[in-house]
Amino acid sequence: MTEWVLDQVDYCYKQSEVKTLDGVRGSFQTGRSYQISGAPGSGKTTILALFAGLVVCSKGSLTFAGHELAEIDRNTYRGRETACLFQKSSLLKDSPLANLEMEMLLSGGKSTKEALKKGLLSVGLAENQLKTSVSKLTLKDRQLTALAKLLMKKSAKLILVDEPEKVFSECGADYAMKRLREHCLQQKKCLIFTTQSIQSVKFADELWGFNEGKLLFIKDQDPVL
Repeated sequence: MTEWVLDQVDYCYKQSEVKTLDGVRGSFQTGRSYQISGAPGSGKTTILALFAGLVVCSKGSLTFAGHELAEIDRNTYRGRETACLFQKSSLLKDSPLANLEMEMLLSGGKSTKEALKKGLLSVGLAENQLKTSVSKLTLKDRQLTALAKLLMKKSAKLILVDEPEKVFSECGADYAMKRLREHCLQQKKCLIFTTQSIQSVKFADELWGFNEGKLLFIKDQDPVL
């Protein structure tokens, strides 16, 4: 089991005295999925950025497997240990296959081209789309490519999804979250997703919520598989 622990975490954006995160505490483990809910601007995307190693705490600590994230090589951590999907697309202006090949290269992982093709086909892309520029694909197929990237990054212990109802709006949030939930359970990964909706709540083991910069545990529940 790998664990991420937030201990009295504050976060303030530069040139701001207002705390986006205020004394946040909590622990998150592999093999479980977590929903973090809250209104726009409540801190949901900020906490995902902390987990991804894109920013560090203004105060307090976030540890990964006992190591303080602020003190390790966060580029390596982000490349190998996390798979992230934020609302702004991170797809390369290349083919779905090239996107997966680049993800494998950055993560230091090994996977054959045939395995990557199989992964893309498994989410619903067609054979003739695998080498087509993503700019020529529909939004649905670009979202399926992003889903495949999350599923195929074998080295990642942590999968982060910002607003699944938005990033999977065309391919289906229920379809994508069911795939991710099953994947994380089978591969003993940690899934954390943020939302303003209740649509994806059924895919979470634990429910958390933001209120005035505080992250509050709401309840355990039995997710739907």
